[in-house]
Amino acid sequence: MRLYPKLVCKLCMCFDGWLVGSSADPDNKTPRDYDIVISPANWSKAAQLIPADAKVNSFGGWKCVSEGIELDVWPEDLNQLLSSAMIKFIYHPRSKTLYRRSNETS
Repeated sequence: MRLYPKLVCKLCMCFDGWLVGSSADPDNKTPRDYDIVISPANWSKAAQLIPADAKVNSFGGWKCVSEGIELDVWPEDLNQLLSSAMIKFIYHPRSKTLYRRSNETS
């Protein structure tokens, strides 16, 4: 079982956050950063956990550092996220649900 920084745990467990990209890859034991998507319905409460020194990121959310590791946190609907061709991994720590995009084309 992988241990996450406290802020990652709070965002994922309390606000139904999803890890995206390399931090969601089960083979990547030491991600360089964490990308976390929060449902727009939970965003206003989740955003209150973001440190005051956070910067606005390109996704309309926040970039901050927690326990020495960078986090990007933004609001997005899960359906939109799943339809993105750029995303290879999406992981929901609370339910232990992993989506892995296939490399196969039809």
